[in-house]
Amino acid sequence: MPSKTTATAAGRVPRQAGPTGRAAHWRSALCRTPVSIWKDDLSDWAAALTYYAILALLPALLVTVALIGLANPRATDTLITDITAFAPAESGAALRQPLEAATHERGAVWLLIATGTVSAVWSASSYLAVFRRALHAQHGVRDRRPALRKAHIIVATAVGLLLLLMTSAFALVLTGPLARWLGHRLGLAHASETLWAVLKWPVLVFLVACLIMVLFRTGPASARGLRRGLPGGVLAAFLWLVASAGFALYATHIGSYSRLYGSLAGLVVFLIWVWFTNLALLAGAQFNVELARPTPGRS
Repeated sequence: MPSKTTATAAGRVPRQAGPTGRAAHWRSALCRTPVSIWKDDLSDWAAALTYYAILALLPALLVTVALIGLANPRATDTLITDITAFAPAESGAALRQPLEAATHERGAVWLLIATGTVSAVWSASSYLAVFRRALHAQHGVRDRRPALRKAHIIVATAVGLLLLLMTSAFALVLTGPLARWLGHRLGLAHASETLWAVLKWPVLVFLVACLIMVLFRTGPASARGLRRGLPGGVLAAFLWLVASAGFALYATHIGSYSRLYGSLAGLVVFLIWVWFTNLALLAGAQFNVELARPTPGRS
């Protein structure tokens, strides 16, 4: 899947004269982004990423549910409910079944954790390897680092991403009782619960932003850095939210997946949703590529 899009040699956002020139440059980059997405076949890259994302995501969720079940068995139902609430339409029920089954595997919980961890790390590493190739193709840069020299970086990054996902789950479930306990100790029971209900979502958004920036750091060295990756990261998060909401409405009220796929409808909806997620990530990365290119007609 060769890329036809190239960035500037230094990978820097071209300087524009004044705020008007900068705004025009950003508008031009935003308009070029969907065209480049179509020309560079980013939907194919998103499909490849979806394959590895599914292989990594389900074991990671099973391990997270099992670990939280060991720490606080009563919190597993809350965690499963919160996780499946993010999935659109029938996919929530399809995702709930294996997660609930993991809570009943008390006798083989450590075997589940061990095999799930190995599977999640392996699949997440494969996901990052594909994402790295996609970013290099988008920037028109050849990845010249030998496989053995980048393998340990990919594995370490995969472990970091999985830890971020687990941290998000722990923040969603276990910090609620902690906030209530602190509130009772300080005599602010209701205030602490209200405060946590408001603050937990910005915390999760921050963790998701960290995850996106870690993904973008797997690209070419010239495209790394917070300043270069942040615009595309913000756009990716926005597109993911819009696509998730729109697809959830479509799948719930308009889509005919149940009639077409029967009992497999939930899995199909989940696959499409993960594909939209990866396409949003690649769209954000493509926006960064377009920002690094000079506006046509400008030197």
